[in-house]
Amino acid sequence: MKRLGFFTILFTLLWACQKDYNKTKQPYKFIPQESSAIIQINELNDFISSIDNNEILSSLYQKELKNASQILNQLHTTEEIYITFSDSTQTDYLILTENDSTLFVIDAVPNHISETLKDSKINKTQINDYTFYHTVLGNTFCGSNNLELLKNLDPENENEELSKLIETTDRKSVASIIFKSNTTNYSKLLFTSIGNKTHSNFTTLDLDYTDKGLNYNGILTSKDSSTNYLDTFKNTIPQKINTPSIAPLGTSSLISITYDDFSVFSRNSAVLVDSTATSNKTFLNLTNEIAFIDNALLLHSLDTNLILESIEDKSHAESFRDIDIFEFNEPDFFEFNLKPFISFKNAHYFSIFEDFIVFTSSLDDLKSILTNALNNNTLANSDAFQSINDDLSDEASLFIFKDSKGLSQVLGKTMNGYNANAVQFVTEDSYTHINGVIQKFKKRAASNSVTETFTSPLEAMILTAPQTVKNHVSKSHDVIVQDVNNVVYLISSSGNILWKKELNGKILGQIEQIDMYKNGRLQLAFATPNRFYVLDRNGNDVSPFPLKFKDPITQPLSVFDYDKRKDYRLLVTQGNNLIMYNAKGKTVSGFNYKNKDSDITSQPKHFRIGTKDYIVFSAGEHLEVLNRQGSNRINVKDKIQFSNNNIYLYQNKFTTTNTLGQLIQVDTQGKLSTKNLNLSDKHKITTTSKTLVSLNENRLIIKSRTIDLDYGDYTEPRIFYLNDKIYVTTTDLQSKKVYLFDSQAKSIPNFPVFGTSSATLEKLDNDKGLELITQSDDKTIVVYKLH
Repeated sequence: MKRLGFFTILFTLLWACQKDYNKTKQPYKFIPQESSAIIQINELNDFISSIDNNEILSSLYQKELKNASQILNQLHTTEEIYITFSDSTQTDYLILTENDSTLFVIDAVPNHISETLKDSKINKTQINDYTFYHTVLGNTFCGSNNLELLKNLDPENENEELSKLIETTDRKSVASIIFKSNTTNYSKLLFTSIGNKTHSNFTTLDLDYTDKGLNYNGILTSKDSSTNYLDTFKNTIPQKINTPSIAPLGTSSLISITYDDFSVFSRNSAVLVDSTATSNKTFLNLTNEIAFIDNALLLHSLDTNLILESIEDKSHAESFRDIDIFEFNEPDFFEFNLKPFISFKNAHYFSIFEDFIVFTSSLDDLKSILTNALNNNTLANSDAFQSINDDLSDEASLFIFKDSKGLSQVLGKTMNGYNANAVQFVTEDSYTHINGVIQKFKKRAASNSVTETFTSPLEAMILTAPQTVKNHVSKSHDVIVQDVNNVVYLISSSGNILWKKELNGKILGQIEQIDMYKNGRLQLAFATPNRFYVLDRNGNDVSPFPLKFKDPITQPLSVFDYDKRKDYRLLVTQGNNLIMYNAKGKTVSGFNYKNKDSDITSQPKHFRIGTKDYIVFSAGEHLEVLNRQGSNRINVKDKIQFSNNNIYLYQNKFTTTNTLGQLIQVDTQGKLSTKNLNLSDKHKITTTSKTLVSLNENRLIIKSRTIDLDYGDYTEPRIFYLNDKIYVTTTDLQSKKVYLFDSQAKSIPNFPVFGTSSATLEKLDNDKGLELITQSDDKTIVVYKLH
């Protein structure tokens, strides 16, 4: 019995260790060995939106992934989500992510039927007409449309190769895709199938996309050099891609190979390519780039005259515009020597133009290329190619270009407007770097023009004017707005609604953004009359928020980052009381505001002058200036009849106005000064540190310059500092016109534009130019582009 007891204890300990081990496993370590494609989702709502709204990705995603979005829509997490597909079929998927109590709340899912299967811990759930299975292993949520996939999950059978690749992905991208080259849909992003002979190597791509297309970069791994044609470039140095400078403007497809030593490239090729064809011709050794376009072969060399001398089997055919054209007597020379990258038959003619040697099968084709080159009608000079140039590196081992026609052939669907798309490969040791851009080209608008970019209709009347928030994934901005049903909407820079969330009340003031985990991922922080919210990028509550309050919150949430170290202080105002919180939702014990004689009538603001911090607000007829602890830093003795304007830091003084229309300024010694601005009691002001703007009836004053507007009902002027320039905007609600001026009080060309609310100016996307966001009616957001 003692021996039996010993084994029982030992088994219990081992089982406990096993359970603990499972709980510490990363979800991706459950990915099955036979997986051929894995999608790692870093930003859930952006990814779900791309399934339907991104033209490139929606053509690549399997139908089953679109079905899986019904599950993804019910998940609430900011952690990575992994969707895997197996070798045997692309129809079955497995979803893995870190589990917690709020990840998948089945009772909150509408139109569902759920049951636990007999003799297992697997649940079967039907949402509408779609059925899937799910369970939890350790701390990992597992879901699939195939019951057998879940039953056969083996947590001990980790695919270590995939795990290592996943650990190299960029968590700041929207999503990453890891796939074998026989995964036909995702491998289309490479524009070629020549990178892998046996389909055993994995490619990893980090994806970032906008309404115009897709940018991606990553690596292609190589287990064995005999399986990867890209190893032809081993021990060579990538060169600058020059051939777009001679390829004609209408080129549909261009594939270019570069090297610093063709003989090394040729030896590598002889080993990898199943062909006995070799070249004993020396003229290719004098090149550093060879490219094939629609109907021609292009060589680039630093010494074209030496190449001409080295080509023995030639004869002069004719001259064209003072350029010699030669007949090449080995027309099939390029059929095998450059495989598998390039194969060109019938190279009957060639000519030299600057640093290029151009081979074609006909005289007409050659003359056409030369004519375009002479007139600078080349691919490199096209607006479409130049629009993607900033996303490309100068050097590459392999470069592939496709216009809309070429891209349509690659993706198997019509891709009108995608006039310039490219993928670059740079080979190093056992892997190859990949950089790709697929982009819809929009012809540049006329300079100083203003065009409507998009409109986004909401389900109910808009309650608060739209504002913008930073998108930490795309490095651009999104639009956020609330309707009368207290539903808040996050709208992408292309006009797609990413998510909606119903709140318990109207948002007070502006929404702030914080990085509470100090990892570059931003959260939204704001207050309603009885709640203090912090939401993640996907619109989910961040624990322990929201905080609930019995007494009403009376001012917008104030967010302070005193030392710019992301050690945030979040200030809640309730009548005459101030409560300071840290980013974890805990009250800060060191803050104590004692002067509670009057209600606080303006949003507390933080200013730094020199090395000192000042928390400033109005309370009754007093200007309160506090230190970090909530005690008086400055005692302002003078009483002030505050107007309804905010308090600003202008000329290093705390600045506002009174009901008499006077400018009120208080310095750091507590001395108050007044200046008569000749404003009425309904005036509006706003400032930066050096610029004062006031609006009095129809008179707008920017610094000392006055603009007499038409009589109307104007919104509070707003100042924006963008691209090293100051802009001022106000909207006439009667005539429904949005005005925009610069710091010299000059109207921006083609303004005013139509709008029915105050406007926000921001750089929404990564294009040049700014966007102006306003309303076109009481239910619709409209965005204008300034060119």
